[in-house]
Amino acid sequence: MSGAPTRAGAGWGVGIAVVVAALLAVLALGAGSGGGDDRALDPRSHDRLGTSALVALAGELGADVEISDRLPGDDTDVTLLLTDLLDSGQRDELERWVDRGGTLVVVDPASLFAPAGSDAFSEVEDIAASETRARCEILALDDIAVERVDPRNGGVLYDVPGRSDACVGIGDEAYIVATPVGGGTVVAIGGSGMVVNAGLAEGENAPVVAALLAPGSGTRLTVLEPGPLAGSGERTLIDLVSPGVKAALAQVVVAFVVYVLWRSRRLGAPVVEPQPVAVAGSELVSATGSLLDRTGSPQHAADLLRGDLRRFLADRLGVPPEASPATIAAVAAERVGADQARLTWALGPTPVADDAQLVALAQTIDAVREEVLAHV
Repeated sequence: MSGAPTRAGAGWGVGIAVVVAALLAVLALGAGSGGGDDRALDPRSHDRLGTSALVALAGELGADVEISDRLPGDDTDVTLLLTDLLDSGQRDELERWVDRGGTLVVVDPASLFAPAGSDAFSEVEDIAASETRARCEILALDDIAVERVDPRNGGVLYDVPGRSDACVGIGDEAYIVATPVGGGTVVAIGGSGMVVNAGLAEGENAPVVAALLAPGSGTRLTVLEPGPLAGSGERTLIDLVSPGVKAALAQVVVAFVVYVLWRSRRLGAPVVEPQPVAVAGSELVSATGSLLDRTGSPQHAADLLRGDLRRFLADRLGVPPEASPATIAAVAAERVGADQARLTWALGPTPVADDAQLVALAQTIDAVREEVLAHV
């Protein structure tokens, strides 16, 4: 058939040999230590519903088998899809792989890769007792007694699309349907009963499975693990967050913004707070000198002005208030770059005998203040 697996079966002799190999594989697995997982359809599980015997059979026939949780690449010839839990992106990617020439075998009747199911049957006798297709249209299954296929615990019969080939059929319906997709083929089997460990050795199940999955030595077969597959790398961590969680986080952000706006709202007009009046240093010195000058004691006024200057410099320069005028003058000269002799005279204790000296002292103190304010 066009688009279906191209290697025909090797006849009854090969079919019998395949069955024997399958039986030996099942017996060997059953006699083992029972390792592997117990999940249904797990290709590593030796349980009756596992599929490890299928993997062993394909390996015995010379196939290069890989069990993977990722979609196949172009180095894969055949892919087995046991359960279809693919998202839309993964499904599109797998379809592109088939279109490039791959063969996809799917045993999940609920998969979107499978044709529409039209009927269900429960026993293999349903096929044998009914009008079975006179011949199998799938080339890979030539020379196999497909009427002896035993779909353990039944399965699904598909409506056969016009461009598809069918095998193991009843009337216009079939258990195995091969549909060309681009350069490749999708083979849908109406259930997983014939591929599990407990069903592989029944009837002609093993030859059919082997012809579809390992049509020749060197076939590169990828068995996808049942369950969700790993992402393709295009999704981010944000994509993994459910919409409900995203909505809850958005509500928290909105509530926080509303709370901030509510707390920042001012009620009523702004409160007017009186600010202290800034008095320039020169004005303060002149006013103090003028006031003290009226007392008729220039020395007394000079002592007060010098004491105020010492406190000012000590506070600005980080010098202890009890430090001597010479120490304060030395520190100020080093920090500000002012003339140390002038600082020493401004800080005292040189006597001030008249008003002219008091005015000169006040002017010097005012200049020192300006210098210190400009640098510290």
